[in-house]
Amino acid sequence: MNKLKIINTTQYSLQLLTALFLLYFTVNSDTPERVVIPVLLICVWTLGFAQRRITRRRVNRLRKDDNKNVLHEG
Repeated sequence: MNKLKIINTTQYSLQLLTALFLLYFTVNSDTPERVVIPVLLICVWTLGFAQRRITRRRVNRLRKDDNKNVLHEG
């Protein structure tokens, strides 16, 4: 696992944990109608994580294709 992947996964995990704590405390508070805030945070962070994975896969695929198409003299 490369360093960037570890950092992205750790960041997403911490953000998810933060949003789940916020959701838990919001549900148990006197204003449970504010539950929409942590739910939206979870959705946005999940979409961001998925976007980073897709981008990383595309970049890796392009790098692999570039390495195959390079002409070597020899």
